[in-house]
Order: sequence, then C-alpha cells, then structure tokens
Amino acid sequence: MNVEVQRLTILFEDAGRALEKAISDINQGQIDAANGRTAYFDRLTIGAGAVIAAIVSFLGGHASTLHPEWLLRCSLVSLTLAMLAGLYRSYRYPGYILQVHKIVWAEAARHHQKIKGENILANDLPIDVHTGKPIDKEKLSKEYGIADAELDIEIKNDIKKRERLLKEWQTAEAACLFAVGVAMVSRVWLALCTF
Repeated sequence: MNVEVQRLTILFEDAGRALEKAISDINQGQIDAANGRTAYFDRLTIGAGAVIAAIVSFLGGHASTLHPEWLLRCSLVSLTLAMLAGLYRSYRYPGYILQVHKIVWAEAARHHQKIKGENILANDLPIDVHTGKPIDKEKLSKEYGIADAELDIEIKNDIKKRERLLKEWQTAEAACLFAVGVAMVSRVWLALCTF
C-alpha cells in the first residue's frame, strides 16, 4: 500500500467520524431545539392568554370604571397579537434548527463521499467489493462529480430555506416581544388613568 493510499484512508476514516458526529449533533439539536428555545415563547403565549382571561373576568364587574377605553382595547389586541406571534414562532423555530443541522450533515456527507472517492482513485488496483471486478476510475470520477454537483445544488436550496425560516421566526419573535411590551405599557397606563 503506497503512502498516498494510507493518507487518503486516514482522511476517509476521519471524514467518517465527522459524519457520525454530524448525525449525532442533528439528533441532539432536534431535542434541544424542541425543549429549550421554544419554552420561553410558549410561556409568553400562555401568559398572554392568562392575562386576557384575567382582564375579561375583571371587566365583568368593573367595565364602566376603566377609562380611557381605547387603552383597554389596545392591551387586548396587543396580547392577542403576542399570542399569535408566539405560537407562529414556536411553530417555525424547530424547522429552522432542523434545517441548520441538515446543512451541516449534507456538507459532512459530501466531504465523506469526496474522501472516499479520492481514496478509491488513489488505489493502484481498486476492486469493487460487490462484483470482485476492477473499478473503472474514469467512470467513478464522473459519477462522483455529478453527485457532488447535485449535492451542491441541494445544499444551496437548503441554505435558502434556512435563511427564510430564520427571517420568519425572528420576525415572529420580535412581533411577540413588541406586542407584549405594548400590552404591558397599555395596562400600566390604563391603571394610572383609572385608579
């Protein structure tokens, strides 16, 4: 076995370990994304719903005493918008995380495939394990080139999708936080005007 084949074999094994780590990271990322990041906005959404319920129950006995009324409406509308934005954000965020890890996995798979091809092509007499016949290096090189180009297109499409999802959940997140802020200011202002 020549030195180049040994070097490429080592690189191939390293690429295989990197691919395994990327797959493991995808799985862990799915778990972390589902549990961690959305919990905050889930609490905001539940809190906004609870405040709406509290305001509505309070209004049953004190509706005529709250002035100006438009502040109350502003608060209720803001809380509703916060709930909707929080729900949308929680819906889109896990998809973004999965897309991020999918890109990492695809790049690791492409690198793994590249090193595998280089390893086979560097071998003096590569034999197909399944057929026992020599591998046509030229044909294999073309096949790897086509597969690499297809994977490049897929990665670019995944990056576009990731960027779209990023904008969606960041916009929903900002809208949720803004609406919660407006609702809080409206309720405090209403309390100062009324009591």
